[in-house]
Amino acid sequence: MHDPFAEPTDTRQAILGAAFRALCEHGYADLTISRIGEEFDKSPSLVYHHYDGKDELLVDLLGFLLDGFESSLSAGEFDLPPRERLDAYLSATIRPGSVDDEHAPDARFLTAIVELRAQAASDDAYRDHFDRSDRVFGRFLERSVREAAADLDADSADAGDVDTGGEAADRVTPAEVAATLQTLATGGMLRWATTGDRGWVDDTRRGGRRYLNTMLPRVDVEA
Repeated sequence: MHDPFAEPTDTRQAILGAAFRALCEHGYADLTISRIGEEFDKSPSLVYHHYDGKDELLVDLLGFLLDGFESSLSAGEFDLPPRERLDAYLSATIRPGSVDDEHAPDARFLTAIVELRAQAASDDAYRDHFDRSDRVFGRFLERSVREAAADLDADSADAGDVDTGGEAADRVTPAEVAATLQTLATGGMLRWATTGDRGWVDDTRRGGRRYLNTMLPRVDVEA
Protein backbone atom coordinates (compact mmCIF):
# COMPACT_ATOMS: atom_id res chain seq x y z
CA MET A 1 0.00 0.00 0.00
CA HIS A 2 1.37 3.43 -0.89
CA ASP A 3 2.14 5.59 2.13
CA PRO A 4 -0.84 7.99 2.36
CA PHE A 5 1.11 10.15 4.82
CA ALA A 6 4.10 11.06 2.65
CA GLU A 7 3.15 14.74 2.91
CA PRO A 8 1.28 15.26 6.20
CA THR A 9 -0.60 18.52 6.47
CA ASP A 10 -0.78 18.75 10.26
CA THR A 11 0.44 17.13 13.49
CA ARG A 12 -2.37 14.58 13.53
CA GLN A 13 -1.49 13.31 10.07
CA ALA A 14 2.20 13.20 11.01
CA ILE A 15 1.39 11.06 14.04
CA LEU A 16 -0.91 8.81 12.02
CA GLY A 17 1.84 8.42 9.43
CA ALA A 18 4.26 7.36 12.14
CA ALA A 19 1.69 4.86 13.42
CA PHE A 20 1.10 3.54 9.89
CA ARG A 21 4.81 2.94 9.28
CA ALA A 22 5.41 1.43 12.72
CA LEU A 23 2.38 -0.85 12.39
CA CYS A 24 3.56 -2.17 9.02
CA GLU A 25 7.07 -2.67 10.43
CA HIS A 26 6.28 -4.29 13.78
CA GLY A 27 2.70 -5.61 13.58
CA TYR A 28 0.09 -5.07 16.26
CA ALA A 29 1.50 -7.25 19.03
CA ASP A 30 4.95 -5.63 19.03
CA LEU A 31 3.71 -2.10 18.44
CA THR A 32 4.24 0.43 21.23
CA ILE A 33 3.84 4.17 21.53
CA SER A 34 7.61 4.32 21.88
CA ARG A 35 8.08 2.62 18.51
CA ILE A 36 5.55 4.95 16.95
CA GLY A 37 7.53 7.84 18.40
CA GLU A 38 10.65 6.52 16.65
CA GLU A 39 8.87 7.06 13.31
CA PHE A 40 7.78 10.59 14.30
CA ASP A 41 10.08 13.42 13.24
CA LYS A 42 8.96 15.69 16.07
CA SER A 43 8.98 15.22 19.82
CA PRO A 44 7.61 11.74 20.69
CA SER A 45 5.86 13.34 23.67
CA LEU A 46 3.37 14.85 21.21
CA VAL A 47 2.05 11.33 20.56
CA TYR A 48 1.13 10.99 24.24
CA HIS A 49 -0.37 14.48 24.20
CA HIS A 50 -2.82 13.53 21.42
CA TYR A 51 -3.60 9.89 22.30
CA ASP A 52 -4.02 7.94 25.53
CA GLY A 53 -2.62 4.72 24.08
CA LYS A 54 -1.86 2.77 20.94
CA ASP A 55 -5.38 1.42 20.47
CA GLU A 56 -6.96 4.87 20.46
CA LEU A 57 -4.31 5.93 17.92
CA LEU A 58 -4.79 2.86 15.73
CA VAL A 59 -8.57 3.22 15.63
CA ASP A 60 -8.07 6.83 14.52
CA LEU A 61 -5.61 5.61 11.87
CA LEU A 62 -8.12 3.08 10.56
CA GLY A 63 -10.83 5.72 10.42
CA PHE A 64 -8.56 8.12 8.54
CA LEU A 65 -7.68 5.48 5.94
CA LEU A 66 -11.33 4.54 5.50
CA ASP A 67 -12.29 8.20 5.11
CA GLY A 68 -9.69 8.44 2.36
CA PHE A 69 -11.11 5.42 0.59
CA GLU A 70 -14.63 6.86 0.75
CA SER A 71 -13.40 10.20 -0.60
CA SER A 72 -11.71 8.41 -3.50
CA LEU A 73 -14.95 6.60 -4.27
CA SER A 74 -16.89 9.86 -4.24
CA ALA A 75 -14.33 11.46 -6.53
CA GLY A 76 -14.58 8.61 -9.02
CA GLU A 77 -10.89 7.74 -8.78
CA PHE A 78 -11.48 4.03 -9.39
CA ASP A 79 -11.64 4.10 -13.16
CA LEU A 80 -11.42 0.38 -13.89
CA PRO A 81 -14.38 -1.19 -15.68
CA PRO A 82 -16.75 -2.74 -13.11
CA ARG A 83 -15.84 -6.38 -13.77
CA GLU A 84 -12.11 -5.62 -13.64
CA ARG A 85 -12.76 -3.70 -10.42
CA LEU A 86 -14.30 -6.81 -8.85
CA ASP A 87 -11.45 -9.04 -10.03
CA ALA A 88 -8.89 -6.55 -8.67
CA TYR A 89 -10.64 -6.40 -5.28
CA LEU A 90 -10.54 -10.17 -4.92
CA SER A 91 -6.91 -10.39 -6.07
CA ALA A 92 -5.80 -7.61 -3.71
CA THR A 93 -7.30 -9.30 -0.66
CA ILE A 94 -6.04 -12.83 -1.26
CA ARG A 95 -2.67 -11.95 -2.85
CA PRO A 96 -1.53 -8.63 -1.37
CA GLY A 97 0.81 -6.68 -3.60
CA SER A 98 -0.63 -8.18 -6.78
CA VAL A 99 -2.65 -5.07 -7.67
CA ASP A 100 -0.89 -1.80 -8.50
CA ASP A 101 -3.20 0.68 -6.83
CA GLU A 102 -2.52 3.13 -4.01
CA HIS A 103 -5.34 1.64 -1.92
CA ALA A 104 -4.38 -2.01 -2.45
CA PRO A 105 -2.67 -3.60 0.57
CA ASP A 106 0.81 -5.05 0.56
CA ALA A 107 1.52 -8.16 2.64
CA ARG A 108 2.62 -6.29 5.77
CA PHE A 109 -0.37 -3.99 5.84
CA LEU A 110 -2.85 -6.78 5.14
CA THR A 111 -1.37 -8.83 7.98
CA ALA A 112 -1.65 -5.82 10.29
CA ILE A 113 -5.31 -5.33 9.32
CA VAL A 114 -6.04 -8.96 10.19
CA GLU A 115 -4.39 -8.45 13.58
CA LEU A 116 -6.44 -5.31 14.19
CA ARG A 117 -9.65 -6.99 13.07
CA ALA A 118 -9.01 -9.69 15.67
CA GLN A 119 -9.10 -7.03 18.39
CA ALA A 120 -12.75 -6.37 17.49
CA ALA A 121 -13.67 -9.63 19.21
CA SER A 122 -13.19 -7.91 22.58
CA ASP A 123 -12.87 -4.17 21.88
CA ASP A 124 -15.96 -2.13 20.98
CA ALA A 125 -13.99 0.66 19.29
CA TYR A 126 -12.41 -1.77 16.84
CA ARG A 127 -15.75 -3.52 16.37
CA ASP A 128 -17.46 -0.23 15.53
CA HIS A 129 -14.75 0.57 13.00
CA PHE A 130 -14.94 -2.79 11.23
CA ASP A 131 -18.74 -2.62 11.19
CA ARG A 132 -18.41 0.68 9.36
CA SER A 133 -15.62 -0.64 7.13
CA ASP A 134 -17.71 -3.63 6.08
CA ARG A 135 -20.61 -1.32 5.21
CA VAL A 136 -18.36 0.92 3.10
CA PHE A 137 -16.77 -1.94 1.18
CA GLY A 138 -20.15 -3.67 0.92
CA ARG A 139 -21.62 -0.63 -0.82
CA PHE A 140 -18.58 -0.42 -3.09
CA LEU A 141 -18.96 -4.08 -4.07
CA GLU A 142 -22.73 -3.88 -4.49
CA ARG A 143 -22.40 -0.92 -6.85
CA SER A 144 -19.64 -2.67 -8.78
CA VAL A 145 -21.70 -5.87 -9.09
CA ARG A 146 -24.73 -3.90 -10.33
CA GLU A 147 -22.64 -2.02 -12.89
CA ALA A 148 -20.88 -5.18 -14.10
CA ALA A 149 -24.23 -6.94 -14.51
CA ALA A 150 -25.66 -3.94 -16.36
CA ASP A 151 -22.70 -4.04 -18.74
CA LEU A 152 -23.49 -7.69 -19.46
CA ASP A 153 -27.14 -6.83 -20.10
CA ALA A 154 -26.10 -4.08 -22.50
CA ASP A 155 -23.72 -6.40 -24.35
CA SER A 156 -26.44 -9.06 -24.61
CA ALA A 157 -28.96 -6.54 -25.92
CA ASP A 158 -26.48 -5.37 -28.55
CA ALA A 159 -26.01 -8.98 -29.61
CA GLY A 160 -29.76 -9.55 -29.81
CA ASP A 161 -29.73 -11.99 -26.90
CA VAL A 162 -31.61 -10.15 -24.17
CA ASP A 163 -32.81 -13.08 -22.05
CA THR A 164 -29.59 -14.14 -20.33
CA GLY A 165 -30.85 -14.18 -16.75
CA GLY A 166 -32.90 -17.35 -16.65
CA GLU A 167 -36.14 -17.74 -14.71
CA ALA A 168 -37.15 -15.11 -12.19
CA ALA A 169 -36.60 -17.60 -9.37
CA ASP A 170 -32.94 -17.87 -10.40
CA ARG A 171 -32.31 -14.14 -10.19
CA VAL A 172 -30.11 -12.73 -7.42
CA THR A 173 -29.62 -9.25 -6.02
CA PRO A 174 -26.37 -7.27 -6.26
CA ALA A 175 -26.26 -7.29 -2.46
CA GLU A 176 -26.22 -11.11 -2.37
CA VAL A 177 -23.29 -11.36 -4.75
CA ALA A 178 -21.45 -8.53 -3.00
CA ALA A 179 -21.87 -10.17 0.41
CA THR A 180 -20.45 -13.45 -0.88
CA LEU A 181 -17.45 -11.71 -2.43
CA GLN A 182 -16.82 -9.74 0.74
CA THR A 183 -16.91 -12.87 2.88
CA LEU A 184 -14.60 -14.69 0.46
CA ALA A 185 -12.15 -11.78 0.54
CA THR A 186 -12.20 -11.49 4.35
CA GLY A 187 -11.56 -15.22 4.67
CA GLY A 188 -8.78 -14.94 2.12
CA MET A 189 -7.11 -12.14 4.08
CA LEU A 190 -7.23 -14.23 7.26
CA ARG A 191 -5.84 -17.28 5.50
CA TRP A 192 -3.04 -15.30 3.87
CA ALA A 193 -1.99 -13.73 7.16
CA THR A 194 -2.10 -16.90 9.24
CA THR A 195 -0.74 -19.65 6.98
CA GLY A 196 2.51 -20.29 5.12
CA ASP A 197 1.16 -22.52 2.37
CA ARG A 198 -0.11 -20.30 -0.46
CA GLY A 199 -1.11 -23.09 -2.85
CA TRP A 200 -4.77 -22.17 -2.37
CA VAL A 201 -4.44 -18.62 -3.73
CA ASP A 202 -4.66 -19.33 -7.47
CA ASP A 203 -7.50 -21.80 -6.95
CA THR A 204 -9.39 -19.18 -4.95
CA ARG A 205 -8.87 -16.50 -7.58
CA ARG A 206 -10.09 -18.83 -10.30
CA GLY A 207 -13.03 -19.90 -8.15
CA GLY A 208 -13.96 -16.29 -7.46
CA ARG A 209 -13.88 -15.41 -11.14
CA ARG A 210 -15.91 -18.51 -12.00
CA TYR A 211 -18.45 -17.49 -9.36
CA LEU A 212 -18.78 -14.05 -10.96
CA ASN A 213 -19.05 -15.57 -14.43
CA THR A 214 -21.95 -17.66 -13.18
CA MET A 215 -23.73 -15.08 -11.05
CA LEU A 216 -23.39 -11.78 -12.91
CA PRO A 217 -25.76 -12.84 -15.73
CA ARG A 218 -28.36 -13.65 -13.03
CA VAL A 219 -28.14 -10.33 -11.21
CA ASP A 220 -31.30 -8.26 -11.10
CA VAL A 221 -29.83 -4.79 -11.66
CA GLU A 222 -33.10 -3.16 -10.51
CA ALA A 223 -33.02 -4.85 -7.09
